[in-house]
Amino acid sequence: MSSSMRLREELDRMVNVQFETPEFVRFLNVKYTLNRARFFAIHMALYTKNRRDCWGYVQGACPLDVKQVIWRHESDELINDPRCETDHFALQVKECRLLGISPEEVEKAEPVPQARAAHYAWTYLALQQNWLAAFAASSILERRNNNEIVKGGALSLRIGKKWREELGLDWKDMPSMEVHKEADKEHSDMMWGVFERYAASESGHRSVIEGARESLTIDRAYRLGLAVAMEGIES
Repeated sequence: MSSSMRLREELDRMVNVQFETPEFVRFLNVKYTLNRARFFAIHMALYTKNRRDCWGYVQGACPLDVKQVIWRHESDELINDPRCETDHFALQVKECRLLGISPEEVEKAEPVPQARAAHYAWTYLALQQNWLAAFAASSILERRNNNEIVKGGALSLRIGKKWREELGLDWKDMPSMEVHKEADKEHSDMMWGVFERYAASESGHRSVIEGARESLTIDRAYRLGLAVAMEGIES
């Protein structure tokens, strides 16, 4: 088996196992009410901001050709995604508005302590790991949302289905989740060439796996924090 195929299989295994962890199982078993959905939507807006910070830090440290890949990725996220004709933060604000949350409320929102800690931890990975591990730490979150990799559907698809079943919403009522069903597949595919070029050695392979594993660990803690907070919202 080639080193590239071995790495691909390991990363795909990791993102599928993520959905079997106690933290993800608890998070995905929370029954949504409108107020819980509002809480989650606000935290996704804050998560989106943190992603932009982390990708910016990763981009600053990597080789020029990798900067170009990240630039293409971030042009969707920060400037304009042709799938929705806006940037992804504005799309998340739109989703909040459809749930009755004003842009001003989103702007003033503060994450719950567990989410804030996860944001700091992801930022730490982006700044302190070697560039390849940092790239893997951010890109694994896109891979974890790729429906062609995650058996049974990736995160945006699973949450969207819950909102449809438990809140009676349609995909048009959750535009950010609808776009990310497709966008994160394209984004994770876009990044694979970086691993083929730079992770062929054993040291490169280890860096990718280490960065991905650390990020997925933070992701588990983040989802548990959101689950506990939503369970405390009674109506």
